[in-house]
Amino acid sequence: MTAPAGSEKPPAAGDDSPRARNLQDLDFLVEKITANYAGYPTKVTDANRDSLANLTSRLRQRAATAREDELEGILREWLGFFRDGHLSVSRIAGAGPDAGLRTTGGAAASGDSTLKAIGPRRDWTEASVKERLSQLGDRRDPIEGIWVTDADLYRMAVLRTDEDGGAFVGVLLSTTQPKWSPGQEKAAFSRVATGAVECVYRMGDHSPRSLRVRTISGGTILAFGEAFSLWVRAFPEGSAPADLDRLIPARNLFLRRLSPKTLWLRLPDFGDSRYEPLRKLLADSAAVLEATDNLVIDMRNNGGGSDVVYEPVFRFLYTRPIYAIEVELRATQDNIATRRKLAANPEVPSEIREEIRRQSDVMAAHPGEFVSTEPRGFVVETYDTVLPYPRRVVVLIDGAGSSGEQFLLAARQSHKVTLFGRRNSAGVLDFANVAEMPTTSGRFLVRWAISRSMRLPADPVDPDGIAPDIRIPAEVEDPVGYAQAWLERQVD
Repeated sequence: MTAPAGSEKPPAAGDDSPRARNLQDLDFLVEKITANYAGYPTKVTDANRDSLANLTSRLRQRAATAREDELEGILREWLGFFRDGHLSVSRIAGAGPDAGLRTTGGAAASGDSTLKAIGPRRDWTEASVKERLSQLGDRRDPIEGIWVTDADLYRMAVLRTDEDGGAFVGVLLSTTQPKWSPGQEKAAFSRVATGAVECVYRMGDHSPRSLRVRTISGGTILAFGEAFSLWVRAFPEGSAPADLDRLIPARNLFLRRLSPKTLWLRLPDFGDSRYEPLRKLLADSAAVLEATDNLVIDMRNNGGGSDVVYEPVFRFLYTRPIYAIEVELRATQDNIATRRKLAANPEVPSEIREEIRRQSDVMAAHPGEFVSTEPRGFVVETYDTVLPYPRRVVVLIDGAGSSGEQFLLAARQSHKVTLFGRRNSAGVLDFANVAEMPTTSGRFLVRWAISRSMRLPADPVDPDGIAPDIRIPAEVEDPVGYAQAWLERQVD
């Protein structure tokens, strides 16, 4: 690749210096996204081409002297130009200089200078935090305490940093997240004159995000933003409420009865591993579903996967033919190779592998083009029967993305279905079907979308997402219960 004018020159062949590795990784990222990303021809125009070139030049200059943790941020910044959730870069476990320094539970080995360099640290322990909380007694602020995320990804202590209790800091006591270590500051809080709490929250990659914070569920949950992140109180007096899955979207697939009239189906994602379990769950529960008035389908934060996985759900939603606009695949050598590799993976369900093979064959026959496996540009799905039950279906859509959004586009065509949510879906559907490849150094994994929707440009989903039919008020803590109550108020 030729470097833009004024930027760092490409490294010489055989140069294995840190500068050379950094520039090779950035150049690899730029080259692969330019050549393969399905959104590139749409999003890079005559109006912004120079802006992208200038950004690339500036980032190459920074990359030349960047530490590895800084380089990851630089790579993310370049991808951020495209505003697409399907474009990403992440550290490959074991590939960086800090690999293997962390043990389960978050203890960092001595000499972990890379981790210590990222952000401020405090020498807090579980014992010292509990002692300080005991000293505060009745003066303890509702946000002070020890909080945990689901699966104990983080365990964070929040304590005041001034005697007036207007400023607080959240410090990690333990973590299983490889980019963080105990003692690092995860969040900074300030209680403003109105009594509200403002927060600067450090994301997984340490980038800051400003959020409003509040306690809910009797002070047992610390809510960051509009359902952005929910933490459960571990100390003091904290125990997760029995209905925690109503407040924090569960990671497991289930069907539960909410009342004699209403069932609750949780669909956390449509990954390949859900293919058989979802089919079994629906088959085993078919008699119950076909005899119950209402169904709440919980799609909150559904991360997507494959459209084939969710197909069995539609037997219970169907009322009329379902129209789906097809996608075009960018037929490049890399994209074809990654699809063929996926089609050969025995862990992928056979139905999905067969469709991927069909796509790969069409792409291979038209290199350098955008191609579709459906000449009409759309498909129509029909079922033999419209089931009388469930009569009504609410789908909770907050943050559902990718194939989750494709599900929503299809589901909302049913007369049974109403979309509910505090917020829109994720807005990451227009460019999809992700390929991935390690960078030249092997330190990072780059991912990009190889398809674009034929809805474009007239009917985009990105970046704003799909809006709910009924907006759940922000003060509602239990969206599942809110949906259930609405369903059970309806009459024929």
